Amino acid sequence: MIARIDWAGSQPWLAAFALLALPLCVVLALLVPLGEVADESAHLLRAVALLDGQVVGHRETVTYSDGVARPAAGVTVDPAWEVVSRGRPPAPDKVPVPEPMPAPGAPAFLPLYTIGTYFPGFYVPAALGTGAGAALGLGHAGAARLGRLANAAAYGLLGLAALALARRGRALLFGVLVLPMGLSLAASFNQDALMIAACALAAALLTGEEAWRRRLAALLIALVVLAKPPYAAIAAMLLVPLPPRFWKNPVLWRRVLTALLVVLPGALWILYTTTSVATPVPRLAYEAGPLWTGPRPATFLGTDTRAQAGVLLADPSLLLTLPASCLFGLKRALTLAAGAIGLFGWADRPLPAAVYAAWGAGLIGLALLCGPALRLRRADLALLALGALVTAWLVALSQYLSWTDVGEVRIYGPQGRYVLPLIPMLALAVAPRPDATLAPRMRWTVALGAAVAALDLVVVSLAAARMY
Repeated sequence: MIARIDWAGSQPWLAAFALLALPLCVVLALLVPLGEVADESAHLLRAVALLDGQVVGHRETVTYSDGVARPAAGVTVDPAWEVVSRGRPPAPDKVPVPEPMPAPGAPAFLPLYTIGTYFPGFYVPAALGTGAGAALGLGHAGAARLGRLANAAAYGLLGLAALALARRGRALLFGVLVLPMGLSLAASFNQDALMIAACALAAALLTGEEAWRRRLAALLIALVVLAKPPYAAIAAMLLVPLPPRFWKNPVLWRRVLTALLVVLPGALWILYTTTSVATPVPRLAYEAGPLWTGPRPATFLGTDTRAQAGVLLADPSLLLTLPASCLFGLKRALTLAAGAIGLFGWADRPLPAAVYAAWGAGLIGLALLCGPALRLRRADLALLALGALVTAWLVALSQYLSWTDVGEVRIYGPQGRYVLPLIPMLALAVAPRPDATLAPRMRWTVALGAAVAALDLVVVSLAAARMY
């Protein structure tokens, strides 16, 4: 029976994903307390607001615990949803909070800041699940759990489609899809999970050249860029494989035009939200950091995108050095790698060391097993790596402009999970060698991937039970 399995096909990967990864996703959706996933409370409020027809947030003036009235971007929903998803109590001694907090029972404005500006596309599954739970009378907590499961189901469907439609690179796509971090996000309201799965499906589609595949991939990439415009450079996927003498080939320039059209909606969306919705993120009063070149004293009550832009323009070298130190310093790179594999809670609950060790060993094993049977498309790899670097640079700069205190010497906020949508497109830079015999190698590759996923199913489930 085992001998008749097509190890080079999609079935083994589909079985491993369905039997090992999706059960862990369900366990986490039911086990982890609401609000104990990064930014989940704010994402849940966006999903609930979408049910009420609020496609994007809006601005209102809010009085905070430090006595200052500030404009805030947010949504109007029953505060009971915020209460049920509040993973940890507010800390007004560290971050200003609305005061008084609106009482549950009637719709009220709740600030969400940056999350209030996101395009709503990836909130639809969770919103539908939450709405179904409310219609069934499950209460706020029960409806929210059903919303989590709906998000997990959408992630599972996108992941299964990616593994089924890929013609190469399934091992890489499987690895990205079964990472504990991605499964944790999928088991919550955080939209990043569906971004990751959409990027995996787009890359899988682009392993074939049929027109319908390229059109659907373009649509998925457009949705990702709408959700987070700094990811615009992943549209580089649409340019490969580079044709011969590509600089003169009209095929490439048609693809360039397609890529520009794909990122245009995201550019228009961020222009609209920046001018009409976005507001500073409140902070307790602070003095500008050492990179500030303006007059002092310089006291700020929140983030200030215009002031941060002034800091960068005063010393343009910071456009490179700040993101470089954020992304490539050894300590920071290790933290980002751990966050890509899995940091639970508010990025403050690490997984057991065995999980990180297994993923490290799995990556080495994957390279040893698959490397000899694959050839690199060097030009494609260079283009895709450049797209990934540009995206990481844009993400880091956006965090400096919109989330970091003015004049600080380091960037607040970048996390390992932000890298995950960039990995799938690297599958487009490799192809099987014409003379390679794949079946024996793929049997062991599938076994290695399944072993790591099985370990996660057991160890991560037990670790989450102990955490909460």
